Amino acid sequence: MESIVQEFLSKQSLRSQGRTLCPACGPERRKKNDRSLSVKLDGDTAIYHCHHCEISGAVQLWEPMPEAAPPKNLSPLSGAQLEYLDGRGISGRAAEECGLISGEVYVQSRGKEVPAIGWVYRNADGSHATKWRDGTKSFTQTGAARSLWRIDQWDGGDLIICEGEMDATSFAEIGVFATSVPNGAPSARVEDLDSTKFSYLWDAQDAFKRADRVILATDGDAPGKLLSEEIARRVGKARCWQVEWPDGCKDANDTLIFHGEEGLRKALDDSTPWPVSGLRDASAFREKALDLFRDGMDHGVGIGLLELDMLYRTNPQTLTVWTGIPGSGKTAIQTWMASCLADKGWNVAVFSAETPTEIHLLQLAACHVGKPYEGVKKMSEAELGDALDWVDTRFVFLDESETNISSILDRAHAAVMRNGVRLLVIDPYNFISLPEEGVGGINKMLVSLKNFCVEHGVAIWLTAHPQKQFRQHDGSTPPITGYSISGSAGFFNTADAGLTVSRLSDGKTMVSNWKSRFPWVGKLGDCILDFDFRSGVFSSQQFSGGSDDGFDDF
Repeated sequence: MESIVQEFLSKQSLRSQGRTLCPACGPERRKKNDRSLSVKLDGDTAIYHCHHCEISGAVQLWEPMPEAAPPKNLSPLSGAQLEYLDGRGISGRAAEECGLISGEVYVQSRGKEVPAIGWVYRNADGSHATKWRDGTKSFTQTGAARSLWRIDQWDGGDLIICEGEMDATSFAEIGVFATSVPNGAPSARVEDLDSTKFSYLWDAQDAFKRADRVILATDGDAPGKLLSEEIARRVGKARCWQVEWPDGCKDANDTLIFHGEEGLRKALDDSTPWPVSGLRDASAFREKALDLFRDGMDHGVGIGLLELDMLYRTNPQTLTVWTGIPGSGKTAIQTWMASCLADKGWNVAVFSAETPTEIHLLQLAACHVGKPYEGVKKMSEAELGDALDWVDTRFVFLDESETNISSILDRAHAAVMRNGVRLLVIDPYNFISLPEEGVGGINKMLVSLKNFCVEHGVAIWLTAHPQKQFRQHDGSTPPITGYSISGSAGFFNTADAGLTVSRLSDGKTMVSNWKSRFPWVGKLGDCILDFDFRSGVFSSQQFSGGSDDGFDDF
């Protein structure tokens, strides 16, 4: 069993500690995506424990490969290997420049040791790995590649990122430096992946800051496009450009083979800015428009409660303003909804100035387990430990040491790059230091939040307290909306969605949607939910809404 765990973990992109799938019990479980294996790194050793099947131990993940004493089976490329590369448009000069090596390696799909070409990785932590490819396009790996290939040799200018080493080597053939991601394109939804899969972006953050442009030259298929989208989201779309390959070519090496060096140079020269803002031809958005036409709008992510999902769903690139009088349950319902989204694979960053982080951890644990964290019926310490491990894999907290909006968004950007955050919770707005006094400062803050949503494909929840409500002539108080928030009508105007939380006299909670910029984000109306204050969990009650426009596919 130890060898199985060692082989499995050596192929993962691990951080200092976290959770991943268990190779022992995971394939046989009904919950195949449950990350029950806790892993803590200690140098080259991984200490592991599965909270389901209870296996535990410690394994060494890789052996360092000293520069002075390479393994004996390594050698320069053979004549046959150089001929193979030449057939793919790559010369011996480019292969030597990129440090390609030859070795006899065991390839599982062939069941024997075979000669293979190796692309050597030098990871940010000093360890080494080699990606191997034989003449039949069979692949294997020694060590664990976790950093961008050859990023330590990049000396500035444009930073070109490819999906594979062969494509990056193709750029070397035309005298251009390019790197490759260490683990290819995601074959599933990004939300379903271990959050450490993109840790190589965080390791290379200094390079991204220095780059003139980040040019995404991934494959033209669906996984390649998904990879580009996620890199652009994390790095910042305004910094990214994208390469379109000629018809019939899916990557850089195809382009080099079928169109030669000039064709690859032209594809690079014709790269276009990632669509963010500014003046663009309609043709730049044609493909995305066709995708929306064929596949429909993204209705966002619901939390699994029909009444609330019919009223509001969390969408990337949207700013949602939450309001309600103090004590109405705004923080409680956001904590519960964030835990539901985390269960669906979303990573969350939280700036919560009113709730101590240790209390927030307990609240999230209670929502996740469905049991209170205090009282005679509270969860066990073992359940709390498992829940806190889960929180650690999905949540990151921004402390209130810096409250200006620039600092908050700078740290949120780091969380997007490092943790793949998709939801930013800011609770509440009145703790934020504005760029200037008055309405102008509020509006600049709201615009910066909205721009961050679009730039990084993130949903933002912003909590803002309403001003004191005065009774009308008939003795009633007006409904609370974005216009009720003190300081600026921008809370209503800038928001993509607006929600008010109210605590009813019978203890139930009412959520009112007073704005939905687009019908696929939500619709105007109210829903009433039951609330278990012990566990922090909300459940169904009833729904009252307006038109169903935009929810025909529900």
